[in-house]
Amino acid sequence: MRNFITIIIALLIFVASALFFAQNDSMVMIDYFSGQVEWQLNWVMVLCIIVGFLLGVASLFGSLMKTKFLLKQARIKLDKHQKELNSLRSLPLKDDY
Repeated sequence: MRNFITIIIALLIFVASALFFAQNDSMVMIDYFSGQVEWQLNWVMVLCIIVGFLLGVASLFGSLMKTKFLLKQARIKLDKHQKELNSLRSLPLKDDY
């Protein structure tokens, strides 16, 4: 049932985006530093969404790498402490009574 609902929602989003894409077909002029170009508005929006997605992924990639590095350090520290704990457990107990 969950897969069915997911497919229905995906189809609704696809149809809505296709309708939005079809209605925004007017030409727009894009001015940039060394010139200008005339594109359809729907392709400009698609390009902006793709560039925004790629910038978001790139910004998250740095924090992901930092988190993986910290996780690796924590695992090394945990292994060190685990070895120390195992060696302390194997020592015999000595009483001073």
